[in-house]
Amino acid sequence: MKSKYCFALFYFIVFNAFAQEKTNVLMIVLDDLNDYVGVMGGHPQAQTPNIDQLANQGILFSNAHSNVPVCSPSRASFMTGILPTTSKNWGFGNWLKNEIQVNSQSIPEYFKTNGYSTYKTGKVFHVDKRGVWDELGQVSDYGPMAFDGENAALHPSCPEAMGTLGPLDSTFASLQDVPMVKPTDSTSGYTGWFNTHWKTRGPFRYNNDEDRDLLTDEKSVQWAINTLQKIESTKNHQPFLMALGIIRPHTPLVVPQKYFDLFPIKDVQIPILLQNDKDDTFLGVGSDKEPRGRMAFRTLTESYSTKELALRTYTQAYLASVAFADDMVGQVMNALDQSKLSENTMVILFSDHGYNLGEKDYLFKYSLWEESTKVPLIIRHSDYDHNAGKTVSHPVSLVDIFPTLNDLCGLEGDTKLNEKGAEIDGHSLKPFLENPETSLWEGPSVALTVIASWKSKNPKNQHLSVRSKNFRYIRYQNGAEELYDHRIDPFEWANISEVSKYQDVKAELRIALDNFFVK
Repeated sequence: MKSKYCFALFYFIVFNAFAQEKTNVLMIVLDDLNDYVGVMGGHPQAQTPNIDQLANQGILFSNAHSNVPVCSPSRASFMTGILPTTSKNWGFGNWLKNEIQVNSQSIPEYFKTNGYSTYKTGKVFHVDKRGVWDELGQVSDYGPMAFDGENAALHPSCPEAMGTLGPLDSTFASLQDVPMVKPTDSTSGYTGWFNTHWKTRGPFRYNNDEDRDLLTDEKSVQWAINTLQKIESTKNHQPFLMALGIIRPHTPLVVPQKYFDLFPIKDVQIPILLQNDKDDTFLGVGSDKEPRGRMAFRTLTESYSTKELALRTYTQAYLASVAFADDMVGQVMNALDQSKLSENTMVILFSDHGYNLGEKDYLFKYSLWEESTKVPLIIRHSDYDHNAGKTVSHPVSLVDIFPTLNDLCGLEGDTKLNEKGAEIDGHSLKPFLENPETSLWEGPSVALTVIASWKSKNPKNQHLSVRSKNFRYIRYQNGAEELYDHRIDPFEWANISEVSKYQDVKAELRIALDNFFVK
């Protein structure tokens, strides 16, 4: 009896020592955030002191890119570590119906398999898989929205023509601009903000910015803070993975007025635009359907007295939403850093993809240009404090996140659930944490991005791009090409794909692209 008791005590001590040695993870996922981050220099007026501070405490990957620059397939890709060219998921379908991805372990599944507790709040997956999170916080409610008595509606302060984009993407307004939707023959109309997500459906209470319901991101951050405090107070807690999804700056671009006040409309700088910049590009060429980003740009700019005013108004709302998102990051980081958990918790922050704000007459994500593919990616880990504040310029992509977490947390086992799944495509970024200038990384020399051609299910017949350290190469489904030299053309204004002196570079990048299809 005594020996059994001693063994049980020994097991208990060893197990808890093991648990405490495991690194905890706080994963912060932003939505539609491009490089409008102070430390990244994407916009001179961006106010992101908290993300900047995290970059100074950790390591910034300044050449990180989304593998498919739209929400659902991007998240399915980075949460499984599988490229869209492997899964054939590059569109808007439910990833849970994708045979390869659903039969592969996602990040929370793999962490649970390795003895971690998993927590999630906000938008992490586009559609959650049941059973992978031990505790769930807030749902992904994008609102509040204007409401017509039945459904989400166009905000009255936004151009009527923008309604063709749907109420979500057409809304950019301060929270204090309470919508008053007039009745019609078929709708009753409604005054006030409204939550339209099926789980939270109902009025959004708003009297003023200090007396109102909380936005989804504010609720998520408060849940994350409360959960961190609960974990800290739990003796011998398991190691944990906490995923915090922050929805802004995804549309609707609705945040409190104080964030709009940071960017007076008369002072807002719009992106530097080159006249006729789209003329040497090929997105949408040969299609009878106008790309959504082109339609959004045209509709917005035709709805104001000048193109400049249109873009200034939209850019103000985007910058305000970015500042709001940064504030959310700051709140949860302050809570973590004031706790005992901070010493053994790594932080990784990134966005699912970027966003074009008028460049190349395009106002949306889901393009192969820099503004849509480039994302912030920051990793803070106490083992690499000696490299804090340094930057990695080598191209990497979001598919590298899963293997990086596995490496840093010492996770083991097959990531496939069965033979229908796939191996992880990404590569651990740990060598860059050890030496930001290393040349010994085992990953590719370029970052791959894919958008659907809608004409074929063959991965090679999609619209494809690779970003190297100095160049971007794009190949469309019809064979049209674009090439940009970022050393002299950071805005991708000049397509040099037919310039003779760049033919060797183009040939090298063609090979680098084709290598993704060699298994």
